[in-house]
Amino acid sequence: MKLEIKKFKKFSDKTGVLTPFYNNDHFKKFKIKRFFFLYGNKKYPRADHAHKKCNQIIIPVKGSAIIEITNKRKRKKIFNISYKNNNFLIVPKFHWIKIKFKDSKSTLITLCDYEYDKSEYIQKFEDF
Repeated sequence: MKLEIKKFKKFSDKTGVLTPFYNNDHFKKFKIKRFFFLYGNKKYPRADHAHKKCNQIIIPVKGSAIIEITNKRKRKKIFNISYKNNNFLIVPKFHWIKIKFKDSKSTLITLCDYEYDKSEYIQKFEDF
């Protein structure tokens, strides 16, 4: 799995919006083991950790967020994901992630290919 930003499609009509995702098009062999929603508070960043075993796909459900990713070589990339721009982010294991919400109404869903295990988190940047 590689770090990348991808686009999704939205279909709108007078009844609302449908945003479909497909395993073969979007996730390629990504087996979802768990998922969770993150709700924004622009005063405080979220995540601020890395994973040893878990790959993630982060999809904006509402609003937007700035996601700062640092790889093992300490190279940093900034991604702006938003529902309006139809993009989502694939984050492989061993990438440090920090999420900053642009407003307090933003919501993200995170898909994980590994079940929750506290011991697989890297919590201190100096250990990364």
